[in-house]
Amino acid sequence: MVAQILEAYGWISRTRQYVGMAGAPAPISPMSIGDYLDRYPSAICREEFEAGIFAIDDEFRRQWDEQQEKERKGDGISRSIAGRR
Repeated sequence: MVAQILEAYGWISRTRQYVGMAGAPAPISPMSIGDYLDRYPSAICREEFEAGIFAIDDEFRRQWDEQQEKERKGDGISRSIAGRR
């Protein structure tokens, strides 16, 4: 079951929209999951399938946000050091 949801996430995440100047990943839509299930039916009930996909996606977007924050802080440090020269 886990392998099926992970594989599905790989396919579904390819339909992801990106928003804003930073190209932030938008949440996966229920419609994208429905489109996937129309093409690749699953024995897993829809609610559990969606819950798994959304949980993985939430973690992906959380990690993306953390990485962006680290990069912003890193840019601020390098700019302040460069300004002292």
